[in-house]
Amino acid sequence: MNHLTNLMICEVKIEKSSKAKELEQKTGIDWSFEIYNHREPYVHLRACISEPVILEPNEIFPFPTGIYPQITNPNYVLEVNSLSGLLYNYCVVMTERVTYFPYTFRDEIWIHLENKNTKAITIEPGQKIAQMCIKLLPRMVIKYVDSIEESPWKMDSGKTFIRLIKDQIRNRQSKKISEQYSRDKILKIYGDKK
Repeated sequence: MNHLTNLMICEVKIEKSSKAKELEQKTGIDWSFEIYNHREPYVHLRACISEPVILEPNEIFPFPTGIYPQITNPNYVLEVNSLSGLLYNYCVVMTERVTYFPYTFRDEIWIHLENKNTKAITIEPGQKIAQMCIKLLPRMVIKYVDSIEESPWKMDSGKTFIRLIKDQIRNRQSKKISEQYSRDKILKIYGDKK
């Protein structure tokens, strides 16, 4: 219990849509978030649909969640991610991968799901389709300088990767620039069309 005393807290007000309330009555599924424990960082968003939706392979479909959030602290942002169960079991992912909803957002959360599977997948009414958490969002202050400082830590991985990309681009350009075509070679490629 001592671990729960110093947690940063941001209140999030949630309004359920009329469709979500209707589905609660019809299906018996509670549209309130299940809190397993207060250290769990995620809650689940559900498909707020009346009928099952069949997602064909490579199809993208937008799903309402029936949730209208209001963050009460502008220093936080809601983050929505693909649900790991959908991803691993059915190869269904959010097209945006990660979506952020800031303090100013006052609308229903919609989730665009994409079926990466080779067969059709059915999404049922009330099925969990994404996970949402809240994150602290520091304000970015940009300062323009003539030169940025060198890092005291030597991490070659990033620099090596960037250098490889630059070399690949340079080699491709130099090959294109330096390649010469003789008249005979051009005739072989295009023929003698005069």
